[in-house]
Amino acid sequence: MTKNIKYYLIILLLLSGGFLLNKLLNNYEDFEKQKIEEQLNKAHNSSIVNAKAGIDVYATLVSSIKSYLKNSQTFPTELELQAYVKDLLSEIDFKDPIVINFLDKDHVFKYVVTPTAIDEAKLKGVSLKEIKPQESIDKLNELMLTDDITLFAPINLREGWSGFPFNFTVRNKENEVLGYVAPIIDVKYLLDYFYEDNNADKYVHKFLVNDKIDLTREVFYDGSEVFNKARDDQYYKSYNIEEDGYIYSNIELFGLKLKVGSAYKETPLINQNISRIAYAWYIVVSLLILVILRQYSKNRRLNSYLNNANLDLKKNLHKIQNLIKEIHHRVKNNMQMISGILYMQMDEYDDENIKSALQQSQNRIQSMSLVHEKLYGTSSLKDVKIKEYIIELIKHVEDTISTNSSETNKTIKVDELLEFDADTTSNLGLMINELVTNSFKYAFLKTSENSLSISITKEENNSYTLTYKDSGLGLPDNFNLETAESLGMQLINILTEQLSGTLKYTKTPESTFVINFRPLGNTFKN
Repeated sequence: MTKNIKYYLIILLLLSGGFLLNKLLNNYEDFEKQKIEEQLNKAHNSSIVNAKAGIDVYATLVSSIKSYLKNSQTFPTELELQAYVKDLLSEIDFKDPIVINFLDKDHVFKYVVTPTAIDEAKLKGVSLKEIKPQESIDKLNELMLTDDITLFAPINLREGWSGFPFNFTVRNKENEVLGYVAPIIDVKYLLDYFYEDNNADKYVHKFLVNDKIDLTREVFYDGSEVFNKARDDQYYKSYNIEEDGYIYSNIELFGLKLKVGSAYKETPLINQNISRIAYAWYIVVSLLILVILRQYSKNRRLNSYLNNANLDLKKNLHKIQNLIKEIHHRVKNNMQMISGILYMQMDEYDDENIKSALQQSQNRIQSMSLVHEKLYGTSSLKDVKIKEYIIELIKHVEDTISTNSSETNKTIKVDELLEFDADTTSNLGLMINELVTNSFKYAFLKTSENSLSISITKEENNSYTLTYKDSGLGLPDNFNLETAESLGMQLINILTEQLSGTLKYTKTPESTFVINFRPLGNTFKN
């Protein structure tokens, strides 16, 4: 009964987990949708802010032209008006097209001025009544009754671009109406602000005049004749975007209402892979839990068996460890016995060369014996702490060879935690034994203070560098490490090669051996 209740509880937890996962994924999708909407709003608002900066430039231009005409003692000629416009545009760095038209009260063109030409479109003497419908003429008649600046709907100019016509009344000094001036500024200048953030590849913008007529940077689509052959490559109708994909804002331009819409060219898709992966993992985990439950009863039966087996394994492991320790102990004892025999043999000879050779052999055996002694005392039975080993090795050599009355200064720069396997330590120990022996026998003076230094550092390529220095005068200048005939130096060369290393020697400023090597085993630590 208890077993069945456990199954029911697990199934209930799995169902609850599925419900919670579904809720979390729905929240994730809502959050991603919100992020997409916020990005569009941010891009749209940024474009509106930029466009308002352009409107300020428009307002400055038109107001400046109106002030100039109002404050002139006499109404300027075309050339005077052109010169003023040139100066004005140079001050504000305005490089887009602009046309200044002056029409009399009967709507006949009197001036048609651009910064670079006069009457380029051949409109002087032409009546606007021949071009514009009566509705527009009536609005212009109303305009001449006020002093306001009024922006009319954009027009397609004969000069080949689409422009915003600003209109205001002009009077003489007697306050008589002379007609009106219509500065026409390039639509493209204003609409380009909507593409300044280099997001043209991501967003599309819609521009509606009076909430119905399309405006682009090149052409105004109101049914009138189009003179510009270029077309705006960002025209919103070139993209298949649903109306509900746009967000809108309204801009007031001197009485003209401009409605601006922004939308994604391609609405970013919410990554459904996360949901698929999450559901897949939920199913996999649920199946695994059911399988685990099924195996649980089997595992309990196996546990008691494994516990017993583990006890047996621990006993066997303990026996093996004791056996390895005993082996290291016996190897050490055998080497100590050999060392003792060599020591006794030294008394049988009077030849100092033979005695020296036996003593050096004894020290070499002692360096290897010390490895097994250190292994015997470790818990791993395979790695040796190098600094501790080097200190004892140097002490042994000093005790058996040194004849100096003064104490030798010893500097050991080795990480306390550095460990090497037995084979690496043996080779390293033999090399250090030879170097230290040579220092005490040949380099150190008997009556002055002597010093030696040993350091081991790890390199970036997982190799190590052994640096040995002493205070002696160093090897002769013509000494060749590779062709040296002494057993000690030959032994150092052989051991360096076994450790895949390199050996270098420098005499100045100190006598220094530098041995770069790689440990033999895979069990060494930093």
